[in-house]
This record gives sequence, C-alpha cells and structure tokens, in this order.
Amino acid sequence: MGLRRDWSITAVEDTPCAEVVRRRVTVDEDTSVLSYLSGALSLPVTPAFTSPAGYICHASSALWQEVLTHRNAVWIDMMTDRRPTTNKRLGEDGKWGLPVEVGMSQKLILWLAYAYHAFPDVPFIIKGDDDSYLKVPQFLSDVRYVRNGVKRGRLPPPPPRNPVLVDTGDSSTTQAATRMRRVSTYKPTSVEKTKCFYWGSGRRMLGVRFHARMLFMLHRRLVQTILEPPQERADVDLGMLAARDFSEERALLYREAGLQHEDVMVGVVLRHRYNRSRQLCADETIWYVKEGRHRFHDVHHGKLQNVTWSTVVAHRCRPADMYYLHYFFQKEYRASAVELMPGDDPEEVAIESAAAWVAEQRGARSASALGWDDLPSVRWTQQASAAPAYDVAAADNVAVYHCSYQYWKESSTFVWDGYQSSA
Repeated sequence: MGLRRDWSITAVEDTPCAEVVRRRVTVDEDTSVLSYLSGALSLPVTPAFTSPAGYICHASSALWQEVLTHRNAVWIDMMTDRRPTTNKRLGEDGKWGLPVEVGMSQKLILWLAYAYHAFPDVPFIIKGDDDSYLKVPQFLSDVRYVRNGVKRGRLPPPPPRNPVLVDTGDSSTTQAATRMRRVSTYKPTSVEKTKCFYWGSGRRMLGVRFHARMLFMLHRRLVQTILEPPQERADVDLGMLAARDFSEERALLYREAGLQHEDVMVGVVLRHRYNRSRQLCADETIWYVKEGRHRFHDVHHGKLQNVTWSTVVAHRCRPADMYYLHYFFQKEYRASAVELMPGDDPEEVAIESAAAWVAEQRGARSASALGWDDLPSVRWTQQASAAPAYDVAAADNVAVYHCSYQYWKESSTFVWDGYQSSA
C-alpha cells in the first residue's frame, strides 16, 4: 500500500492511500515486520497489528491521524459498512436502509462485547456517535451525584492525576467553589455496589423506553443481559446475529429484535429481559436516567437547541465544532461575570472574542478540521439566577454545574425506578 503525497495535510476527508501493491520483503532477526512497516510508511508509531489494505484505505486521512495520535479507536475487521439502499446522504435525517441499519446494531453489539471483556472492572460502558461532543467533567459529575444519592449533595470534581490547588478565580453568585482550596479525594466504587444505570437522552417508541443513539451509558450488568444467550425460546441470540453476515432471509428476525434501530434495540432487549436484569443487578433495580433536550441535543439540524451552559452532549457535530465547543465551555462561565465598560453588552463582547479566536483557528486548522464557516449557535451569557452553582474542573478548566435530578417512574413502559434531569 502506498500513501499519497501530503496525505496528512491535504484532502483529509479522503483516503490516504495512493495505491495498493504486493511486495515480499526479508527482514533480519532484530527487525519485526511491524517495525519495518512503520519505517517504510514513516508512521509516528509502530502498529500493533496489520489489516488488509483494502479495508484500511476506506478510512479517511483525518481518521488515520486521530487514531495514530490518540490511539482511541478499535478496528473491527470482521465486517465493513454496507451500501445504503436509500437516497439518504451523510448528515441528513432519514434511514439508510435495513442492511446499513442492521450493520450499525451489529457494531454496537460487538463494541459492548469487546468493552465488557476487555475492561472487567469498569462499572459503566458508554456508546456514542462519532459526531457527538461530550462535556466529560459534567457528565461524570452527574453520574457520581446520582450514584451516591441525590440527597447527599454533589461533590466537586476530582483532582488531576497529580493533585494541585485549584484557583477558581473571583467568587460570583453562580460559583460554589472556594478560592484556592484542595478538592476532595475519590475512592472507586466496586462494580457490584454501583447502581444499574441506563442513562441517556430519553425517548419512547411503541411503549418502550430507550435512549437516543447520540450517547447512552449502560451498567455492565445490563450489558451482560444484552450479550447473554437467550433465556427463553422466543428470545433472540443477539451475539449470533451480530457475528453473522447480513441476510435478507433474516429480515423479520432483525426487525423483531429491533436491529433496524440500534438505540431502540437496547430498550427492547432490556424490556424483554427485565427479570433477568433484576437478577443480575445488586439491588435488583434498573435505574433509568432520562436527560432532557436542553442537555442532550442536536446542532446544525434535527432537534435543535442552542449550545448553552446546560449542554452536556451536542450531536451532529462537524470536526471544527469539537474545537469550538471546547473553547466555548472554557469561556462561557466567565462571560456573565466579566467586568465591562458602561454600556457594553457581555454577550456581544463574548461573540467578538470568539470571532477572533475562530479566525485564528481557521488559519491554523483549516486542513485538519472542516466546518469553520458554519459553527453551532451558542448562548454565552445567562442571568445569575438562570444557572445553578458550579465548580471548575481543574484539568479541563470548564464549569461543572450543580444540576438537579428528580425521582421519576413510568409504569406504562416498565420504568419503575429512575431519575430525570431538571436543569
């Protein structure tokens, strides 16, 4: 396989491959085939394994760079994405057709199986779309808050790996953190003592509760429920369906199991296997945590909301949006409290500062991150009474708001215990 000239800086949305050739090489005892490959391709790292070039060349140059830099991808070489059977295009609403939709559900099941076995001590497993931005410190704080019991209050964010003093700046009416104080230490909670959460953007279809595919989190015992062989004759073996190639002959089976919608499938399986989930969960309880659309929402198109202090997950993001939203969250909590000249509007001042930052980034990142000319709509400021108190997460320099959750249940959809966010 040959890489095209300047593959890492030009046409990053296209394949990095120029051609695929076969060549037999001989290496000495001190040189492995993988290290030879790393040198021949001028890669910054030595790959852990190889995969047929015909498959790898379907990945974009931008994806290659991300994986080589952050090592944050799992390559599933046992299946490839299927061609759509509809006229839907990337970034549009609608359906891809049954073969593609089933393929996405199969990849979800394979991911859950991999994560469940590769990380045996992890209590929660998350699935998110590749175009979803997650404000990680806020989400983790929310999980700890609900996990520990909402009546106990919210602990501040945990310290970085190397504990440091956190300077939260000047106090304000929306700031709960104390200047230059040491944040609390955290002790890990065992898997068996952790509540069985099914957490995400709440949806309902045909009497079944599920969470939208943009991002949802499952306790590993619920993942175990999904991966287990069927306990009843009428049930479906999802592991078998995930491992087998798509077949039109199994179309009815796919639809019965909900594989035409990956997110609905999870809700359907947990509903069908409710009793089994209760057996596996420590307190015999499945906790549905429902986020509202002011916290988990679309940008650009779909179920649109402006990005504000309350946003935790922004869906349908483009590459440039990821940088912009991180900048936004590092600045938004200061925008309302900044001291201005008489007559200045804090929202306008924040917009002007952001425009200057965007202009700088467009010049520096235009080749590696597309979308600088159409960024998400954001709201920089809010009245002091509109947002709850917050702490500042030292490692990320973003505000973690003390959002509240209320107990919630919905007997018509078999949700007997749950929480929903209120702000």
